[in-house]
Amino acid sequence: MVAFLLVLLILIVLGSNEAVGYYFSHCDGEDTLDCFLGRIEDEPPAEGSVVATGVYEYKGYAVTVTANIPLEGGKVTGSMDGTCEGQLKGTYDGQPNGGISGTISGVCSPFFINIPASADYSGIVNKTSKTVPLSFTGRGGGITHKGSMSLSYP
Repeated sequence: MVAFLLVLLILIVLGSNEAVGYYFSHCDGEDTLDCFLGRIEDEPPAEGSVVATGVYEYKGYAVTVTANIPLEGGKVTGSMDGTCEGQLKGTYDGQPNGGISGTISGVCSPFFINIPASADYSGIVNKTSKTVPLSFTGRGGGITHKGSMSLSYP
């Protein structure tokens, strides 16, 4: 009986960890029930968008950031994958060397446990060099970290 209860407890803990990870990387800000039932659909990138990607490394952990940026300006969408998983949201003003800003929310699992994390980012879209240098302030697990990275697009 004790072995059964121990296995049940382990399954509940593992399931809860996965549920937290799924919620923060896919449902943040959405209706929880609709999200868990798969009723939330990702919006397609805006017409004329480019896909900018970059990798950020910190203490041996890597995160790939992908942003769908409408070059005429508007809503920016995207994701982060790797040690951290989640969604990127923001806006771009459409100007040459114009401002881009927004948030990234999700979970980071440098160990086994999913830790909710978020970041505020800002930068510019350099249409000439096809780069997007970003500065960000990330928060998660009681830690705040400031950093920068660069995305690029073809």
